[in-house]
Amino acid sequence: MKPILEFEDVHYYYPGQKRSALQGFSIALPVGEKIAVVGRNGSGKSTFFLHCNGLYRPQSGVVRFDWQPMAYNRRSLQLLRQRVGLVFQNADDQLFSASVAQDISFGPLNLGLSDVEVRRRVQAAAELCEVADLLERPTHALSSGEKARVALAGVLAMEPEVLVSDELMASLDPWVRLRIFDILQQLHDQGKTILMATHDLSVVRYWASFVVVMEAGQAVFCGSPQRLLTDRPLLEKTGLARVWWRVEPSFPNEEG
Repeated sequence: MKPILEFEDVHYYYPGQKRSALQGFSIALPVGEKIAVVGRNGSGKSTFFLHCNGLYRPQSGVVRFDWQPMAYNRRSLQLLRQRVGLVFQNADDQLFSASVAQDISFGPLNLGLSDVEVRRRVQAAAELCEVADLLERPTHALSSGEKARVALAGVLAMEPEVLVSDELMASLDPWVRLRIFDILQQLHDQGKTILMATHDLSVVRYWASFVVVMEAGQAVFCGSPQRLLTDRPLLEKTGLARVWWRVEPSFPNEEG
């Protein structure tokens, strides 16, 4: 299957740290999949995601998008970020405009689109994320669930081909989580590729079509949820077995 994003032997170091956040990280992500990225805190998930749309640049190795190595000049990054949208884990890191409408329109305005097209995109994204009634609301006055949906709408107004979500739903209540899953499913039905970091193995089993397991800055597994959840030695080795037993009383191949 054609990969949409490829990492080849990527290394990335944070200043002052003894080990790199990504250590020979290599992966090929198939287009059009719902991809769950799993790993303990500090495994490199966020660093991986920040490379996906060029916010971080590898200190060695190559990142490719749609078969082409990423270029890091201003024009190339602008084009890349139209196609790869990143939603941060904390919506407050993403919302900075005075009102919801201004925040959602920021990306499309920077693309140099006409006022008519900007309004169309803002309205479409707001309706999809169910925040159309909040467009005149100050962003600081939103609840956490509303902030998450507005942050998502701001990314979707760019109409990206790939959506990268860094544990967007980690602190949200079940009702908001379900709504966001509905939105992600609609995007997937439109052919978009979705990456989502998660600690929830029920998401891996019931939502994802492809899984990446990260450990110490490396991808230690890439493949289907069924293959991961029936690989008991890998689950034990990565510590995921204990997490899985909190979700289900048995492994998929033991259910009969």
